[in-house]
Amino acid sequence: MDAFVEFSLHHYNDLPSAFSTELYSLRKKTFRERLGWKVECADGMEKDRFDNENATYLLGVHDGRLLCGARFIDIMQPTMISEIFCEYFDGITLPDDIPCCEISRLFLDKERRDAGNLRSRSTSKALFLAMIVYCMKKQYRGMYAVASRGMFAIFRHANWKVEVIKKGLSEKGETIYYIFMPASESIAEDIIIKDRSERWLREMFRSLQDR
Repeated sequence: MDAFVEFSLHHYNDLPSAFSTELYSLRKKTFRERLGWKVECADGMEKDRFDNENATYLLGVHDGRLLCGARFIDIMQPTMISEIFCEYFDGITLPDDIPCCEISRLFLDKERRDAGNLRSRSTSKALFLAMIVYCMKKQYRGMYAVASRGMFAIFRHANWKVEVIKKGLSEKGETIYYIFMPASESIAEDIIIKDRSERWLREMFRSLQDR
């Protein structure tokens, strides 16, 4: 299989120092510099109090360089939704009766993607499939997240049947969405089917499941 992106999972306590520096630097580039979010930055990196022993990171690497990533936190632990994003919605809560997690700090570095000649490949869908496999292996029904209008559009374009629970307004007065992102084989199939890289994505999904 032409695995142009290699995905791996790292617990916060086991994150290699080289990866952590690159991860937090790319997050600053994405969330502070490109999106203009009010995030905590120091020494050229973006890191907050939720980067702790409760966090697990999904990292996608291409040609030895970090390309994309995401952060998972089980909903039984403190999360951004329960402690920060709740202020931007009229009453939201995370469920306590189903196994699931929060996903946050989801990014794909577009400059590195383009430099690696990956624009013609379904890089974002590969990341989505890796997220789904993580949840399936943890026996989570899916992920809760707060998404911008642009990120929500990317999910919909990828044919991910995300559920909008509530709409709210960010600190910048922009529409944001509190969503549930289901994770199952049928959801993955919806994302894979009819894509120009369908065969590769299907092989990627099976490879991720076998690890």
